[in-house]
Amino acid sequence: MNIRARLVGLLATLATLVLVAGVPTALVAFAGNPLPDTIPTFDTIRTALTIPDDGTLLLAVITWIAWIAWAVLTLAVLLEVAARLRGVHAPQLPGLALPQGAAAQLVGAATLLFLVAPPSIATAHATPAQPVPAVTAPLTPTATAPGWTQAGASADAVTAPPAAESSAAAETYTVRRGDSLSRIAAEHLGDGDRWPELVDLNPALANDPDLIYAGTVITLPSAAHPSSAFREGRTYVVRAGDTLSSIAERELGDAELYPLIYEASRDIPQPGGTFLRDPDVIDIGWRLNVSPPPDQDPPPVDKVPPATEQVPPPEGAVEPDPGVESDGKAQSSPGGVVAGESSPRRLDRSDPENRNTLRPHTPEVSTAYPSESAAEARDEDSAGDPSWLVLGLTGAGTVLAGSMLTLLRRRRRAAVRYRRPGYTLAAPDPALAPIEKTVTVVGAGHAPAVEHLDLLLRRLAASHARTQTPLPALAAVKVSVESVTLVLTAPADLPDPWRAGPDRQHWQVPFHIPLDDMGVGGADQPAPWPLLATIGMDEDGAHWMLNLEGRHLAITGDHTFGLDLARYLAAEAATNPWAGAVTLDLVGVAPELSGLDPDRIRAHTDEGAGGDAIGACLVDAIAAIDRARDTGRDPVTARTAPDEPDAWPARLLLVDAATRSPVLEQLLDLLRDHPAHTATSVIVTAATSPGEASTVLQVSAQGRVGVPDLGLDLVAVGLTADEAHGCAALLAHSSDPADADVPTDDTTSSGWQVWADQAGALRAEHTLPRHPTAPTRNGADDGPLTDSLLQRADQTYVTVGATTSEDLTRLAPRIKKAVRSGIEAGDPSLDDDVAMWFRTDSALPKLRLLGPVRVTAHGTPPTRRKPYYSELLTFIALHPNGATAEELTTAFGITNVKSRDYVTTLRAWLGTNPRTGEPHLPDARKAPGVTVRGAPVYQVLDLLTDADLFRRLRTRGQARGADGITDLTTALRLVTGRPFDYPPEREAAGGWAWLIGGDRHDEHLRVAIVDVAHIVTTHALAEGDLATARRAAQTARLAAPDEEIPRLDLAAVAAAAGQDTEARRIIRDEVCNRSDDDGAPMELPVRTAAVLRERAVFRQQRAGWDRRSLSGADVTVGCGPG
Repeated sequence: MNIRARLVGLLATLATLVLVAGVPTALVAFAGNPLPDTIPTFDTIRTALTIPDDGTLLLAVITWIAWIAWAVLTLAVLLEVAARLRGVHAPQLPGLALPQGAAAQLVGAATLLFLVAPPSIATAHATPAQPVPAVTAPLTPTATAPGWTQAGASADAVTAPPAAESSAAAETYTVRRGDSLSRIAAEHLGDGDRWPELVDLNPALANDPDLIYAGTVITLPSAAHPSSAFREGRTYVVRAGDTLSSIAERELGDAELYPLIYEASRDIPQPGGTFLRDPDVIDIGWRLNVSPPPDQDPPPVDKVPPATEQVPPPEGAVEPDPGVESDGKAQSSPGGVVAGESSPRRLDRSDPENRNTLRPHTPEVSTAYPSESAAEARDEDSAGDPSWLVLGLTGAGTVLAGSMLTLLRRRRRAAVRYRRPGYTLAAPDPALAPIEKTVTVVGAGHAPAVEHLDLLLRRLAASHARTQTPLPALAAVKVSVESVTLVLTAPADLPDPWRAGPDRQHWQVPFHIPLDDMGVGGADQPAPWPLLATIGMDEDGAHWMLNLEGRHLAITGDHTFGLDLARYLAAEAATNPWAGAVTLDLVGVAPELSGLDPDRIRAHTDEGAGGDAIGACLVDAIAAIDRARDTGRDPVTARTAPDEPDAWPARLLLVDAATRSPVLEQLLDLLRDHPAHTATSVIVTAATSPGEASTVLQVSAQGRVGVPDLGLDLVAVGLTADEAHGCAALLAHSSDPADADVPTDDTTSSGWQVWADQAGALRAEHTLPRHPTAPTRNGADDGPLTDSLLQRADQTYVTVGATTSEDLTRLAPRIKKAVRSGIEAGDPSLDDDVAMWFRTDSALPKLRLLGPVRVTAHGTPPTRRKPYYSELLTFIALHPNGATAEELTTAFGITNVKSRDYVTTLRAWLGTNPRTGEPHLPDARKAPGVTVRGAPVYQVLDLLTDADLFRRLRTRGQARGADGITDLTTALRLVTGRPFDYPPEREAAGGWAWLIGGDRHDEHLRVAIVDVAHIVTTHALAEGDLATARRAAQTARLAAPDEEIPRLDLAAVAAAAGQDTEARRIIRDEVCNRSDDDGAPMELPVRTAAVLRERAVFRQQRAGWDRRSLSGADVTVGCGPG
């Protein structure tokens, strides 16, 4: 450390002491004690304010201002000192940004007096979007002052090279807040003591290596250097196709020696600041210590495979359809999803400390079990992240996961209305399970925050619309755990409770402020910035979003990660809740995304279609400019104005740099000349140079993205082709519902599962057609038969209920008497078990799944984590022959040791079985299921489960024919809500993900409840029992609020009760005009149309209503306003 740095530290220290101690001493000496000896009376105050001032009052005011200023500065200094001692950032106090910045600079400089090496806490304190406020020394020639380029500015002014991007000659790095030369050396060179090498390569730092500035771009040594921990050993740089086992076999001669490499390489800093934490996850470019054991020589190097091999995609990723020819052009696959180029990289895009920030109102997402919520730390003995986790939807990509989950749920609500009685909806392809699990688990913790951000921006737009003021030009949005920060292109004013930074370009609002305090407005208010999309996550775990509208963006640098970034941006533009009006054209890029929303995404793989798409974008951009000129409003302000007669949609064009088109050049010129008025964005991928792009996204081979205009260096978002293909296929499946038979369980040889499917309905081989079409051989029938559950003629039920002949054929077939006898004999304890369930003093433990999940037991309950153990019990209980330890560890992502520990806790909770005197959860080696499974299993005995009782009652009730209605009515008494209504914090922590991709018990039970309720309602209406009919329909509505069958049943009950107005209201508002995706009402399902044709009371009765024709019908129904 040089003398100048020591002098700076000494002066700063003296200045700090003078500020903290000298100023108050001087004020007391010259102005006296500011506090009066006694409390002044009202007369004293009035006299002081009314008599002529001789200068005393002015002096007092000045003195108090000085005291207040001293107190504020001292508080800022103390906060900064405390934060530095703890190694964290000082909390930002509202309205004190300026004094805190000055205090940070002062304390930072003072630390130079006490350090003997380059400081571990840098003196660069600028935020990524503005220069250091208190340091006045000019930036080095290679540095670029952060700040968003003004609209229309030429990109030639941006001189900073890509942040942290490798090249053949050198590697660069952009200094971030909190950096020091020693920290950069430790991260990128492997040894903090090698900081002088950075000074040698960057002469501009030589004058004072202790003072560096956020935003400065410095040059790194071109070659990778191992850390001191393994500098003496042999190093290996990971290539495409490598695994630790293959490296161990090649370098050490034995694949089983991979743990040596893993242990020797865990502390080596990898590119981007990450470390090796999972032996199954390594990335290209990582450096590993492959030193052989002392008694072993390395094998010959000629075993190294060619570098053209690719690291396989994440386990469970969807294989693109084999529609890619050798020239790389994507062809349409049979499934309707276009396969694309796969990324050869496996990159964990979460930040080094596994932060997830977008969750202001929900528990943190944790993909590691068994923590009940994110408040609990990651279990050190857990098995790590689940193998099915799709990395593109984690870390920096959690915004997309949250948006996809919201969209997926909307589409499934719309799809479930098309289910017919007796059927279920076809499940997604099992290959999509990793995508669905990741979207469900990660999205559960982030969907509420994404929705919050959407409403926040809509309310801001509504505030400006009310005051008729233009919306500010938005450059970017930063979303952290605590707040949302808008980064504007120019100073502007925003309404309360937004708080401005010193430059009035940075406006912040904390997440804890209720939306009601943000002004009126909601989902019906148009979103102001529909092309807002995430580009990455910073080192503090904050997500950064760019406003793409009106900009020509060039993605430069690494080709593979650049394509991943482009796919991600397009995916968010198709799924974000604020992007509903965006049209996307994909020209030669990311065709696999077209399935996300075929109505808005158009993939163009041939040159002619691509040219037409570019031409259409140009026409729309010109039209937007003309409209803006005619109205005097920019598109952002116009689209949010309530008096605008037409919408102002936005367009996104994603095009490969190889595309050559004069029309494209015209469009880019238009964007450059009219950036704020085109309502269009053009993203050029694989650009070899930024050209005249208004914004450059520089992607490095380490999976980072730099935005020189904003001074950002982030962990980049990205979707591989496989991940994009899977996301599109999952959403496409939800938009195209199809009937399927409820599956059966063929693994058991006893119990109700032998007779029925997973919804408790008798299997087809145990039933006979409701309407025999011909006599059997010899003119005889099939022998003695029980009556059907619904034994009257079809027309009777069709007339009084909301059913069809097809429903009756499916739900109420004829049953042989032998089937009834077999079922009753095979389940003799059913009545006793049902009676025990409804007893409040039941001696047997109970597991409630047909509503909020709850366990009632008589052992020693766990003091914490009951939701977790309830889920564990459910998993075991749903395996009739027991669950193996391997099944348990796989489903819950825990180790074998932990699984044993948790089962022990569960065994104590369930207690002793009063029927046997043994534990309800016996030793795994002694469980009855061992004889069936052939291995030790965890099996719960004599546990009462409402889901099991429901299906047993339905199976027996259907076998009993008309006598079985009582069983079905009893089954409905077990229902208290939605099946598997588990706590939200368990879903956000990754709980219940095992339901996806396996036996969908939650779906089967929803189908069972609705179908049983429909049978009971239909039977009760025919018998004139309106109370039972209404109770059954309401139970189904409670358990499945999105199903259409209970809505029609409730309308039929209202009509039977003479409440025609209520019946028509249900049909009009809850059926005909129903919309589950904020769009126009969908076409009526075929079954719904058939029911409405049969019921005259449901039809249109008053003139003036809107009419909507029913497919294949000669009548219309009231589907409009009354």
